Amino acid sequence: MPARAPTIYDVARKAGVSVSTVSRAVNAPHLVQEETRRRVMRAVEQLKFVPKAEASALARKHVGSIGVLLPFFTSPSFVQRMRGVASALSATKFEFVVYTVGSRVQLDEYLDVLPLWHRLDGLIVMSMPLSDAQTRHLQSHSLEIVCVEFAHAHFCSIEIDNLEGGRMAARHFAEKGRRRCAYVGEVGVPEHIIHLSDLRLEGFRQGLQERGLDLPGEYVSREPYSREGVVRQVEALFGRSPLPDAIFAYSDLLAADVLRAARARGMRVPEDLSIIGFDGTDLADYLGLTTIDQRLDESGRLAAEMLMSRISDRGRPMQNTRLQLKLIERGTT
Repeated sequence: MPARAPTIYDVARKAGVSVSTVSRAVNAPHLVQEETRRRVMRAVEQLKFVPKAEASALARKHVGSIGVLLPFFTSPSFVQRMRGVASALSATKFEFVVYTVGSRVQLDEYLDVLPLWHRLDGLIVMSMPLSDAQTRHLQSHSLEIVCVEFAHAHFCSIEIDNLEGGRMAARHFAEKGRRRCAYVGEVGVPEHIIHLSDLRLEGFRQGLQERGLDLPGEYVSREPYSREGVVRQVEALFGRSPLPDAIFAYSDLLAADVLRAARARGMRVPEDLSIIGFDGTDLADYLGLTTIDQRLDESGRLAAEMLMSRISDRGRPMQNTRLQLKLIERGTT
């Protein structure tokens, strides 16, 4: 006689909570205290529990949905990646569902419950790291994953070389005859998001050193992002003596604010100040910003195509793709 499938009552008994608490932990984890949710999820994993309604839905039909898990949905870079995902899915049977993440706790909640719901065929994780425990959990439920902006040994991934991007900016400034180069970046990035500012800064420093140039500490400015904060950063740099004649910004969004602050001060760009951003967003094109293009639309499109390939053939080898960066020169250098 086949073994009885575990029920929600079994999970409740093992976790030492009520049935309603188990239901909330699985379907609305934000309503349950963190320690309680963790206890429920341990019981779910140990019993290999599958919510009955979702198991029935899974048996009835193939869902045809792809999830995208990402932070900062309104950021231009993520909007363009989403555009790439949409373009890849437009002629297919798949729809996509967006899950925006505002904290480490919320990321943990999503990664706990999304595999249990069985509403998704696969998941694209953008710019957020996965722990070993989360990796094991996702693998145990056979949810196909593609990681964007970082490499992962157990999942397909798409990434870029952020160090090289910084070096490219430095080489371009040097070729333009700039000698007093500065960097504007971010700190205080939430722990659930991949930190890239340090890598771009280090690549920039290396690239300058290769050309015999220094990056003095007083020419490096980083603080939590806000438009007012960028103005303060740029004003502080303009207070140095001698003035920097070039600024490499961590992102196109930062570069746009640097450009605004410079023009408000009456500086001529690029005659007095050369500016390079990073990302290759539409914003850079609209403003005529020189930028390090990381092919955002293509990374979203490739992530979706990679995921669909794995869904259709789970025996396919894992793919790890590194997109080539390109410096697009416009009117700010």
